[in-house]
Amino acid sequence: MKTFLLTLLMAGASLAARAQTFYPDLDLQTLDVPGRVVHVEQVLDGRAGTPPIGIAYRAGRAAAIEFRQGVGPALTAFALRQLPARPTDHPVVLCLRSLHLGETLGGPREQATADLTADVYEHLPDGYHFVQAVAAHASTQGREVTYWHAVHLAQMLAQCLGQLNTADWAAGAARPARLLTALPTDAPAAGRRAAILRETPRRGLYFRFEEFLQNRPDTTLTFALDTARARRYPSPIATAQWLGVARVRPKVRFGANPDATLGEDLWGFCDGQQVFVKYNKLFYPLTRQGSFFTFVAEAPLDQLHAEALAQSQSRAAMLAGLVGAAVARTNMPDHTAEPMTYGLDMTTGALGPFPALGTPVRTDTAYVYLYRPAQAADAPPVGVFVDGREMGALRPGQYLEVPWTRFGKPMRLCLNGVPVSNPCQLLVPNAAQLSYLKIDASRNGPAWQWMSPRQGSAELDELDKLRK
Repeated sequence: MKTFLLTLLMAGASLAARAQTFYPDLDLQTLDVPGRVVHVEQVLDGRAGTPPIGIAYRAGRAAAIEFRQGVGPALTAFALRQLPARPTDHPVVLCLRSLHLGETLGGPREQATADLTADVYEHLPDGYHFVQAVAAHASTQGREVTYWHAVHLAQMLAQCLGQLNTADWAAGAARPARLLTALPTDAPAAGRRAAILRETPRRGLYFRFEEFLQNRPDTTLTFALDTARARRYPSPIATAQWLGVARVRPKVRFGANPDATLGEDLWGFCDGQQVFVKYNKLFYPLTRQGSFFTFVAEAPLDQLHAEALAQSQSRAAMLAGLVGAAVARTNMPDHTAEPMTYGLDMTTGALGPFPALGTPVRTDTAYVYLYRPAQAADAPPVGVFVDGREMGALRPGQYLEVPWTRFGKPMRLCLNGVPVSNPCQLLVPNAAQLSYLKIDASRNGPAWQWMSPRQGSAELDELDKLRK
């Protein structure tokens, strides 16, 4: 009898353990790589410590995401099954450096996210040669998103292999050869920083994140900046915080049609000075933060407010049945659509809240210098306001230093006395270097322009010389 009970307990424990694990099924997925030039011999798990892949939620319970045979063998079998070797292919090994699948719960909709980075090595007669790093990101919203983890894995693997269509195979062959067993712990020499971090952004349209990184926008289409209609916000707070902030979009000309749209195809664009990224169908200006970028966009649905309102509506419905009429109210503030800081992951292209969970909070003070070129001395002053507080007034030939100590928080910067209908900006100042904003209230176009640190510093030096 004791043996029978022990067997039941062990079986129950085994079932409970299995219930807490989710295994993505790749059997129903396909691997579509247009223009493919490679054959994947093997996928290795080079993640330090082989951490868990992520967490899924099944019927409200958390479950670890795993592969029964391990990440490397599972992806190897999938790639071999989907992409048979061809004589002209480059035989490669993908060594994973990071892989994370996750879910975000809240309200009636969930979100599944996925990130993958890997180093690619070509298998040559003398060993394995590092070719380049690849990365991909995927995200999907829905009522039940656990199924999407397998889909995202296939999508990301296809994206990574597609990035090898333009790989420099000759440069890879010239690098030192490695043994297969050494690849998981190999640390390929870091390449040069992305072109967008080294060069002045070029005017054009970005259809893919990689075009932004390479600073190679599409320049074949003619476009002009168009001011979008102001949106209606769910709360007075959000309405006030976005007041005066211009919403722009590219108006593209296709042949004789000057108002054509590009639908969902566009990743972002650059007007020759400022880069804009698309997030939730709207475009927002990117701000450089050292080796990455941030932008300020609308916060998602405030789940706490939504839940409090739903409870209030339920109570109001009950009261209506008793007393005839009732109004749903809640004292919980609604922060939906208020300005919120987001970051651009320069490895995967993912757009997400900034600072992310686990990001160390810095105490660095960011400094923004606003200045006006020397013009007619009788020109009226321009008032500078930060979060509604006046920081000073600028006349031609003057400049003003504005410090910002709230790490990762949006700064609302407004000008009073400039000939524009949208005199405000929302941004996170760059703590890694000084920022310079040139104000020219004498022209009909934009009243301000962000300058490079070198040019801004030089123009402030000239203003100091004139004052002396």
